[in-house]
Amino acid sequence: MFEFDSAEESEIRQSIERLALSEIPQYLTEDHYGTVPRKLFSSFAELGLTGLSIPEEHGGLEASPTTTALTMEEIAKVNLGPAIFLSVHNMVSGLIAKFGNDEQRARFLPKLASGEHLGAFALSEPSAGSDAAGLRTLARSQDGGFELQGDKCWITSGGFADIYLVFAKTDVEKGKKGISAFIIEKDFDGLSWGSPEKKMGCELSPISTLQFEKMHVPQTHLLGEVDNGYRIALGGLAGGRINIASCAVGLADGALSKALTYIQERKQFNQPLIEFQGLQFMIADMKMQLEAARMMTWRAARQLGTDATARANRLLPSLAKCFATDAAMNIATDAVQLFGGAGYVKEYEIERFMRDAKMLQIVEGTNQVQRAVIAREMQG
Repeated sequence: MFEFDSAEESEIRQSIERLALSEIPQYLTEDHYGTVPRKLFSSFAELGLTGLSIPEEHGGLEASPTTTALTMEEIAKVNLGPAIFLSVHNMVSGLIAKFGNDEQRARFLPKLASGEHLGAFALSEPSAGSDAAGLRTLARSQDGGFELQGDKCWITSGGFADIYLVFAKTDVEKGKKGISAFIIEKDFDGLSWGSPEKKMGCELSPISTLQFEKMHVPQTHLLGEVDNGYRIALGGLAGGRINIASCAVGLADGALSKALTYIQERKQFNQPLIEFQGLQFMIADMKMQLEAARMMTWRAARQLGTDATARANRLLPSLAKCFATDAAMNIATDAVQLFGGAGYVKEYEIERFMRDAKMLQIVEGTNQVQRAVIAREMQG
């Protein structure tokens, strides 16, 4: 087992593990899929997990990146969905804490920390995912604020969140340098959303489209300065990629654990499957990938905790995100194989890990984008 930074973090991990195992399974039903279970979110809040990125003065824990990483890992061992919507919530909270003014921090952070409000991050559009310069949502200046017009897609917690961090073009001639960030509240006139998308997996983390129709956004809800939104979006990039890597480590750990238990109990030819050397080799390879991913992720988290500058945190988060999510996909696929025919049946649950793992290779920048970032950083 990879060493934790302190006895305190080990204790936190055990508390999160107990919470995840006791609370999450009751929501793994069709009735809850495509929703954000607010009672589960409140349970996270009682443990302080909804305020991981929020300063103590506003009711948060102001946790280290390593504590946040272990949180996502432990939750994702049980189910990926809650780890995803909690990660996004904390990213939004952290960006408001970092770039917001005193009034914004005092107004929004306490409710985000307490779990009264759920946060969502709205950057992606049909024509703009990794290419933020392609945003078409516009924010035109008007008396006392801005008029927001456009659409967003694949928004985690869309329709369930109370606070949306929305990115829009305030100067179409400047490309990514003409993007601004806005704090949008759910009850603003002009905001609507579609039904949750039907996805391959990760059913407990709904995504949907958002529409902004001539929405008036007060000047007080501009986060940071005009045309500074791209920098704000990048401000959450390193932590977001590390969190996805942590989710991948947790998912892979959960899949490996289930597979190991199964081949220890299942017998063929009068002996447990674990006695067959070919399957031993599979398990050994899965364990090596898991521990390598865990160490890479923790190294990236530790560096972010000691040096938060963008230049210092471009390479390691991309390395961790890319390697850990590819490893999770490999481990989950091999876990299904180890279950044999049972692995293809929903009753045994292992197929869910395989479906969920695929998403992790796409979100927070596809793994092809991560490889491009890694290569660019290697060139100096």
